[in-house]
Amino acid sequence: MKCKYFVIALLHVLTRGESHDHHDHHEPEHEEYLTIERWNEIADQVNNHPDSTWKASKLHSTTHDHFVDPKYRVGNSGAAVPQKSDADPVDRADQCEENGLPKQFDAREYWPDCASVIGHVYDQGACGSWWAVSATSVFADRVCIASRGKIKTLFSIQQLMSCCQICSHGHGADGCHGGWTGGAFQYMIRNGLVTGGDHKSKQGCQPYLMQPCEHHKPANSSSKSALPKCSSFPLGVPPKCKLHCYNHSYDKKFKQDVIKAEKYYRVPPCAAMNEIYKHGSILADFIIFEDFYTYKSGVYKQLAGEITARHAVRVIGWGEENGVPYWLAVNSWNTNWGINGTFKIMRYENEFSFENGLSAVMPKL
Repeated sequence: MKCKYFVIALLHVLTRGESHDHHDHHEPEHEEYLTIERWNEIADQVNNHPDSTWKASKLHSTTHDHFVDPKYRVGNSGAAVPQKSDADPVDRADQCEENGLPKQFDAREYWPDCASVIGHVYDQGACGSWWAVSATSVFADRVCIASRGKIKTLFSIQQLMSCCQICSHGHGADGCHGGWTGGAFQYMIRNGLVTGGDHKSKQGCQPYLMQPCEHHKPANSSSKSALPKCSSFPLGVPPKCKLHCYNHSYDKKFKQDVIKAEKYYRVPPCAAMNEIYKHGSILADFIIFEDFYTYKSGVYKQLAGEITARHAVRVIGWGEENGVPYWLAVNSWNTNWGINGTFKIMRYENEFSFENGLSAVMPKL
């Protein structure tokens, strides 16, 4: 059934390639939107399911918010193209032994000097930049860990989105339409990355240029969001590649700021815990169903809804909740989603093909 779902995901996403070259807001195709009624129907199915290990959020219904828009999270065409790879093919079988590892592990706690980097939750905004956010975040975590906390900085998502020609599946360097995480790691090896913080943060050489937005508002929210709705924006278009620091508050030159990667490699499921324990965060590239958007807490397992597209996140730990083993991961839909921007997903069940798409990068310091 997993293979069947994967083929359906490929067909579904590859046939949805609409262009957003202008700032006009067009009425979307129906299949790219979840109505609030559909969202709440899915949430009820999850929350009333006798075998559910997690809770789903419900949405307010107002005269202005008729729908929520998954495409602003996952991007459009090309997102589900299987990764080509020149990654290190070594199986790393020597790291598959799990004896001696703790039952609970959180990289933020294990490397406290890097907790602010490892625990950072991005908001990708009205842009399908999940591939760049996840790859860059894994790189930043590992640079901090490898440097023993001396290089405690975020790296530029914007550089990847605007400059990586091989990353975006036929769109050139248009990283808002989804992308290839393996290509992002290749770019780090060949070109390296400069630093760059959040939108308007004035942190690093090239901060993120896409504005944060409210992806959804839970029904139990006690106050109105200060962020505009993501669906009020057209899908973002990254600016042209710039090989200089456009943050005038930053005192380093572009070339002085670059850090490169040494290699990237796939991580087999049996090696994943060891890999995180020894070197830090890893990347998971996986398939999304509709019910994933509604996640609020607990250990996620797919229970309702249809396939929508592909996504990627960084995995920072593992554990057990009520006897259910999970991976701990950081998403890129701001801290209003999930558990302050993080989620737990069933471990060793290959949910969403989660464990088929594990990879990592090693910085060159």
